Amino acid sequence: MVGLGWDIFWAVVFLGALFVVGHAILAARKKRATPPPAPADPDLAARVPEKVTRHNGSARISHWVLALATLALLITGFVPILGLQFPWVTIHWIAGIILTGYLLYHVVDTVRRGTLGTMWIGREEISKGIERLKGFFSKGQGAEEKPGKWGTENIAFHHVTALAGIAVIATGLLMMFRVDTWFWSANPYVLGISDNLWGWVYVLHGVAAVGFVGLLMAHIYFAVRPDNFWITRSMFKGWITRDEYLGHHDPELWPVDEGTGASPPASARRTAAADRAGD
Repeated sequence: MVGLGWDIFWAVVFLGALFVVGHAILAARKKRATPPPAPADPDLAARVPEKVTRHNGSARISHWVLALATLALLITGFVPILGLQFPWVTIHWIAGIILTGYLLYHVVDTVRRGTLGTMWIGREEISKGIERLKGFFSKGQGAEEKPGKWGTENIAFHHVTALAGIAVIATGLLMMFRVDTWFWSANPYVLGISDNLWGWVYVLHGVAAVGFVGLLMAHIYFAVRPDNFWITRSMFKGWITRDEYLGHHDPELWPVDEGTGASPPASARRTAAADRAGD
């Protein structure tokens, strides 16, 4: 049976740390070279409420459930390497079930709210993402391409995380047949999978899990950066301020209700987009 070497884990940790340090240095240099943003159009600002809803209650609760499940999975998956003894197998598969439940809920909720289209990466989104990337690496202010609610980099991170999540869930559910759970006793032969194929299941599970380590390092880094704390705060309180909305987002790409600050229904967004295309 084959398996994933633990050297890969430390390599990902090293690369993640290298990315964090490198980005922090570049971001500090960029901040010193970038002049203050121009004030927003007063007429536009007057149409935006003081607080703009970024995450509703269900999105915030499910996010923190996901965070706790992911943290439990990583701790119970990697800490036993250090020789610490605790009922990590039971905690691990319970956290995996919670992660599976989150994934199912997230898919249903996204379809229900009609927000699948906001996570699409097309040619235009890629082009704007490249422009923002060029602006970040440029010595001066660079071209400013404000995204809608989600930038291309945010959407790409979501998709990579989703792929890692699907891989770790699919392989994890298979691996549950090899341990005693509340639902059945261990029986590695119930699915008729050969030992060699089981090895590759473990490899894929390990690759996805190690990928989560790197993704989590990047996610936490961006969350604790002072210039990104307005985003982190919105995951607690649900809203961002008018200035944060106008300073970081394109109101045409992410319109909000003038009275409530919430995003309009998906049907209204599609109608508005069609009207702009016809102008």
